[in-house]
Amino acid sequence: MQLVALAVLCVSGLWLIIIGALMALDPRWCLHILSLTASSHRVNLTEQGLRMLAGAALVVRSDLSKVPALFEVGGWFIVASSFFLMIIPLHWHAGYAIWWAERLPIWGVRLVAPLSIAAGATLIYTTL
Repeated sequence: MQLVALAVLCVSGLWLIIIGALMALDPRWCLHILSLTASSHRVNLTEQGLRMLAGAALVVRSDLSKVPALFEVGGWFIVASSFFLMIIPLHWHAGYAIWWAERLPIWGVRLVAPLSIAAGATLIYTTL
């Protein structure tokens, strides 16, 4: 189980790094993708299922991580918030994503990109 959690968290960290790079290189495309969040039940369940998997992996890996309390609390928060986003009306979640996608400036997306990259690298480092 630990090996699976390790793999899930390393892939999640790489995902954050790739997303951060895409945000820096093509922020308009990233805003378009953000606007598609929760665009259908399948998309929403896939998105939240993957988030829930990453949250559960944080909980499983917490004792072996460099920051056990943060992994456990953060993991349970991600699991709970993912479940919440699965059960609320889809149009609420989709509407919120579209609201942000229409209001975030291109420079703001680029400004946040390094934070995503740093978060991904930190996740991998603290997981190992």
